[in-house]
Amino acid sequence: MEILNSIVVNYVSKYLAIASLDDYVELNSTTSPSVLENEDIFFEVHPSSFTQEIYAVDGSSRSFVSGKGIISVSAVAISSSSIPIYGVYPSLDGEKELELKEPFIAVASSVSENSKIDPYLYLGPYVSPISITGDPFYSTEGFEVIESEIRSVLETKALSVVKGKGKILVDGPLFPSYLYLTSKFKEKILEERKKIIDSNFIGIVKRLDKSRVLIDSIDDRTRSIIYQKFRIDPKIFLSDESFILHLVRFNYSPPYKILALGPFSKRIYNDTTVYMYYLIIPFHPYVSKFSILRIETLTKDPTILGMIASMGITKDGIPPLLALADFKAKKTSLALYRYIVSIVERLGIQASFYSRLSGELA
Repeated sequence: MEILNSIVVNYVSKYLAIASLDDYVELNSTTSPSVLENEDIFFEVHPSSFTQEIYAVDGSSRSFVSGKGIISVSAVAISSSSIPIYGVYPSLDGEKELELKEPFIAVASSVSENSKIDPYLYLGPYVSPISITGDPFYSTEGFEVIESEIRSVLETKALSVVKGKGKILVDGPLFPSYLYLTSKFKEKILEERKKIIDSNFIGIVKRLDKSRVLIDSIDDRTRSIIYQKFRIDPKIFLSDESFILHLVRFNYSPPYKILALGPFSKRIYNDTTVYMYYLIIPFHPYVSKFSILRIETLTKDPTILGMIASMGITKDGIPPLLALADFKAKKTSLALYRYIVSIVERLGIQASFYSRLSGELA
């Protein structure tokens, strides 16, 4: 307890006490990938009622890894404001199945390409040994790459199912960066998303502890505005979340209101502009604990913030509609994973450490 109190707690409390930077120095002007749209950077958000149907789309994927190769499974679920589970793919328990005919299982061989196995012979409507780029999956790519590819394709196809039916909440950015995936795959999947996504789609990014999209996009002018108004230099922080938490805690007092930061705009491709808001929702008006969400849209429309705020948040800090889609997708992918494990175990295939650990955690 002495160590915790004298070192750990003392360090954290002093760190959180950094409210401003007195030796503020101007940076050299640089080209910023994002632009602050107005000088009134912070504003209060009032929850507003809505009559339009709202949908939420989320996917989940898991992998069985063995010495013979990788089997990755994926599932996608859609929830709505009128029907808790609008649809799921694949459907395993009688839930309404989405009208998709895409592979939800990917298989990657541990045998080299010049062997007698031809992956194209095993291509089917629900199982695929090849990427959408036409290249075979191989276990050397790693299970993260394979399951990310198959999940990304399913999520993108699911977006088209509810396009034009109302507002659609998308888990993550509207146009993800798809880290670790090949440039060939990125180009193909992003072109597909560009055809589908319109002004009714709303991206919700819920993990900002490692994100620097906001900090890296702040130019000298915006940095100066923030410092003059709030006496905080955003460039000293390591993540968007730490910057926003400091800004709120040292400039606002209980009862805390729902606040928004932005909008910022950034260019995707040459003809698509994405507007970003940061929505700060207190878990309780008198408790210094907040859910911070990055909201992405194709229109500069702050009214969507009131719509999202009116939904409330779960204990994990995300809108309940999105949490429901996430829960259903994870339950479906877990059921697929366990069924596949039971099959391969009967065949005597030995699971790797990752698969055994994944099964235990699941």
